[in-house]
This record gives sequence, C-alpha cells and structure tokens, in this order.
Amino acid sequence: MYSEERERRRALRDAVDDLVGAWPGVSRKTMFGCPSYVADGVLFAVVSEQGLSLTRLSTDERARLERSLSVEPFEAGGRLVQRWATVRVSPDDLDPVADALRRSYEAAVV
Repeated sequence: MYSEERERRRALRDAVDDLVGAWPGVSRKTMFGCPSYVADGVLFAVVSEQGLSLTRLSTDERARLERSLSVEPFEAGGRLVQRWATVRVSPDDLDPVADALRRSYEAAVV
C-alpha cells in the first residue's frame, strides 16, 4: 500500500508540474518533506499524501472550491493549517481544481 500511495503522490506531482511548469516565475522545491510550488519565492501549492494544498486562496475562492470539491485543511506535524485548502484530486484529471490552482498562483505573484 505504501508504494501505491507514493506512486499516486508522484503522479499528482508530475501532473501539477505539467500544468504549472510554463507559468512565469514558478519553481518546485521541497517543503514539509513534500513537493511544493513557489512563484517569485511565494508558496502557492503543496503536493502531499493528503492531496493538493492551495496556500493562497482568498476566503471567497476557497468557498467557491468547496462548492464542487471536498476541502480540508493541510496537516503538518499534527497541526492544522486551516487557511490552506487541501483537496484530493486525480492526477489524471486536474480540471476540477485547475482554476483554483491558477488563482493561488496569481495571488502569489501579486
């Protein structure tokens, strides 16, 4: 089971790489032991065993995402980061979260 989870996480990371790779100023680094995406030095997304976490959504944008997907806070070391919107999303279909990912990115580069 561990290797299945690791492979799912790798596939999600690759899918996010493909989506955001051409966006200006984006780079990937490791934060919280997870692949994390920054734009101009500002964190906007994290891929973890929990799913895809969007770190820069406004309250309204998070509410919009919650209308279509189940959204949870990010958990790091037993602590919840309530402001971050974490969704389980298929690596094969990022469409349900693509707009929110873009808005998180745009908030990072403002």
